[in-house]
Amino acid sequence: MSSNVKQGGLLSNKDLLTAFSRGIHLNGMNDYPAQMHSGYTYAMIPALKKIYKDDKEKRVDAYRRHMTEYFNVTPYVVGLPMGVTLALEEQNAQSDDFDTTTVTGVKTALMGPLSAIGDTIFHSTLRVIAVSVAVDLCMQGSFAGAVLFFLIFNVPQLLVRWWTLKMGYSMGTRFLEDAAATGVMDKISYAASVIGLAAIGAMTATNVALTTPITFGGAGETDPTALQALFDTVMPKMLPLLLVLACYWLLGKKKVNVVVLLIALIVVGVVLALCGIIG
Repeated sequence: MSSNVKQGGLLSNKDLLTAFSRGIHLNGMNDYPAQMHSGYTYAMIPALKKIYKDDKEKRVDAYRRHMTEYFNVTPYVVGLPMGVTLALEEQNAQSDDFDTTTVTGVKTALMGPLSAIGDTIFHSTLRVIAVSVAVDLCMQGSFAGAVLFFLIFNVPQLLVRWWTLKMGYSMGTRFLEDAAATGVMDKISYAASVIGLAAIGAMTATNVALTTPITFGGAGETDPTALQALFDTVMPKMLPLLLVLACYWLLGKKKVNVVVLLIALIVVGVVLALCGIIG
């Protein structure tokens, strides 16, 4: 990939803001054949009209190129490939020998790494933190829980959408070269994974309530031994952890439908509680 690609300049902040606002609806136009292709194209249409203002043929080709290509990425980081794409489309408008397959190559190269980072940061970490804060407050009857969930999750993701769009447009393909040279994508992905696992562990300990009232032994003046006390001696919150791991195994390995799993948890939980096995 050439590093001589001329970086953006034609599009103003207002143009990028239009792409940003349209990009918020990206996942609302999802379909199975090509996933986010229509939403991605919709977000860029005003910018493409400006880039190809005097070249209708290239503009139509750009529409067709993005509408017919498969594209799927964590929506909150879509700004980066979109910004790079607009920079490349601008280069195409200024050159008669630009290889448009470069646009497809960049989009394809970014989908995997960005989705891994985006899913870890936003779905596995930030959303878990937001839910844990909201659940605690809502259980106390506070409306602030719903408000905080909205703010904790949406403010960062909107800022990231805008920042990555600006960065992608200003850096163009240079971002890919710098990322490959420094390995920054792998480092971010690893750090986000560690934070995500820690957040899930904390949420499991604080929000999953599962104990057992079972006791055994005890005769005469000897007090019975509580099974829960033994579990806590071995590992505090052992039962909640085992429950979460079991659900993870069923969802990930056995591909159990999430609705079926929720209903099963309710039914099994009620039965075990009535039988005095869990508290």
